[in-house]
Amino acid sequence: MDREQKYFYVTMNFSPDYSKTFMHTENDIYTNVLTGEQFRKRLLYDFGWGQEPGFERIPSLTFYELIELVENSVVTTKKRRLFAKRSREEMRHNDVSRSNLFGAISVIMQDHVEELIDFLAGKVKTDYFSDPVIRENYMMFSFSTDKMREIGLFSGAILTKSYEEVLNEHEQWRTISRTVIEQVYR
Repeated sequence: MDREQKYFYVTMNFSPDYSKTFMHTENDIYTNVLTGEQFRKRLLYDFGWGQEPGFERIPSLTFYELIELVENSVVTTKKRRLFAKRSREEMRHNDVSRSNLFGAISVIMQDHVEELIDFLAGKVKTDYFSDPVIRENYMMFSFSTDKMREIGLFSGAILTKSYEEVLNEHEQWRTISRTVIEQVYR
C-alpha cells in the first residue's frame, strides 16, 4: 500500500467542491478525471456540522490497511499551517495525510467497529500508544466526547450517533474503554 496515495477525498465545512475532480459514471461510482481512478461517494467524518460528503477509492481497503493509514498519517498542526511557510510538496503531503486519516477513521467506524475493538483489545497491554503520532491520530476516533471537548476538538459521528455511542453498544468495548481512553488521552 502506498501511503502517499490519496485513498479518500474528504471535505471540511463541505468544502472544497470536488465537482470538477470527479465525473459521475454509474450509481454511486465516480471517476477521478485527473487520474482515471474510481471512487465511491459516501458520507465520511463529522467535524461538527454533520457527516461530510466525500469519496472512497475502490476497491475498498481492508481493515488492516485502514489501520495502517491511521498509524502513519502525519497531519500538520493547525498552528504550523497558519504561521509557517510550507512548500507545495508539504501542503500536498498534509492534504493526503489528512484525507487518508479522516477517511480511514470514518470507514472503520462505519464498517469495522468490531474489528477495531478486537484490535484495540490486543494493544492495551502493550506500548502501542507510546508513539505520539499514533496517540494523536487515535484521538480522532473520539473514544471520549468529554476528552475531545477538553482538547477543543469535535467528536466524530455517524448520522446522529457519536463514535463514543457507537462503541458503547459493544460489550467488549466497555471492558477495555477505560484503558484505551487513559492511554490515548494522556
